[in-house]
Amino acid sequence: MEMIGQTVKHKTLGEGTVEAANGKYLSIRFGCGLKTFVYPDTFGKFLTAVDPAFAKQVENDLAAGRSEKEKTEALRREEAKCFRSGIVIPGRAAQPEDDGQSVYVKDDGEDL
Repeated sequence: MEMIGQTVKHKTLGEGTVEAANGKYLSIRFGCGLKTFVYPDTFGKFLTAVDPAFAKQVENDLAAGRSEKEKTEALRREEAKCFRSGIVIPGRAAQPEDDGQSVYVKDDGEDL
């Protein structure tokens, strides 16, 4: 669904129209000017979608974001548990006492 042109309501700024969307940010025109928000995190806290179809899209995007955050947190907890137990995870970010072994690097090789 196209986000540009959608009407949203802000708790204090009132009603506004989405003017730009780049996946992670929405720029919304309110009576007081253009404001930028993190998408979809701001919805449910400060913003609500007026159109039911857009509201459903936002709800789905929020659920997907929560799921990804939960997976990341579970991985970090497991890595911390291994680190405390003295288990070295090959390919993880180096800790001084690890002799160059790593803890806390994503499986794709990126640092967290």
